[in-house]
Amino acid sequence: MKEQQQNELVPANDPYPLPSESGIYEVSPEMASSWFSYRRHPKLRPFSARTSARYQADMEAGRTQPGPIRWPEATPEGLIFDTEGWIISAQHRLKAQANAGLTLRWRIFVNEPRDISPFLDQGRRRSAADLLSVKYGTQVGAGARHLAALADGDRWGMPRYNSITIPEVVATYNEWPELTWDLTKVMAAQYEADIPAGPHLAVIAQASRTQYRDLIPGWLEGVRTGYDLHRGDPRAHLRNRFRGGLTTFGKVNKRDMAYALIVKAWNAFVSDERITVLKFMASEELPRVEGFVADQKGAAA
Repeated sequence: MKEQQQNELVPANDPYPLPSESGIYEVSPEMASSWFSYRRHPKLRPFSARTSARYQADMEAGRTQPGPIRWPEATPEGLIFDTEGWIISAQHRLKAQANAGLTLRWRIFVNEPRDISPFLDQGRRRSAADLLSVKYGTQVGAGARHLAALADGDRWGMPRYNSITIPEVVATYNEWPELTWDLTKVMAAQYEADIPAGPHLAVIAQASRTQYRDLIPGWLEGVRTGYDLHRGDPRAHLRNRFRGGLTTFGKVNKRDMAYALIVKAWNAFVSDERITVLKFMASEELPRVEGFVADQKGAAA
C-alpha cells in the first residue's frame, strides 16, 4: 500500500487530510465520519439515509463472510474527491462505514475535476439476479429473499422483506440449493397457472427438507396442469385463486397473501385434506410449511 501523504486541510476544520495521490488506503471509522461531516460539497446530491443503511448492512454482513475480499474491496468503484478535497462520490459509503465502526481499505481518487459528477452513478445497480448466475435468476432471487425474510420475520408476515440486502439474498441462495431443484416446473406453474414463482420456490425449498419431499412432483404436476383434480383438491383451489390475478382482502399485502395461500394449499395437500375455500386473513398468523423446522437447516422434521 502506498504511503499516505498529507495535503493541506482543505476543506477547513477536517482533522483527517486526504492522501495526495490516488491509490488504495486504509480508512478508519473516525476518518470516514470526519470526511462525511466536513467534505460534503454544497451541491452534492441529497443524502439518503435508506441508501446508507443498505450499504451499512452490506458492510456488516461482509465482516462475517468467508474469503479475503470484503465489500468495498470487491469493486474498483472508489471514494472520489475533487481538486479542493470535496466529495464527488462517497457520502453514503462513508456514513455507512462510520456507523458500522469498521476500518476498511478503499480505492481513493483525489484531485478529480468536479464536472465529472453528472457522469457518475449512471449505470444500473446490480441486482441479486445478476449475481446468482442462474436461469430465472429474478425468480430464484425472490425465493431466496422470502426465505431470508422468514428467518427473522414475525408471526404476522415478513416485515423485513423489502430491506433484505443483496448479499443476504446471495448468502441465502447459497444455503438453499433446493431453490433450483424444481425450478423449471415451478416456472411452468407460473406460466400456466399464474402462481408466482418466488414464494412458490420458497415453499418448495422448505418442503424439500421435510418428510413430504416425495410428494413434490405430484404437487407441481397438479398445480401446473389442473388435470383430473376434484373440486376439493387444494391444488385446484390454488390455481383458481391465482388465475386471472390475486385478489387480496383486508390489510394483507399481496406478497404475504401469495406465500400464505401456497403454504396452506401445500399443507392441505400433504395431509390429504379436501377443502372448500382457500383464503388468508390479516388476523391470521403466517402459516408454516408442514414438517419444516426452521432452526434445523437441512434436516427433516
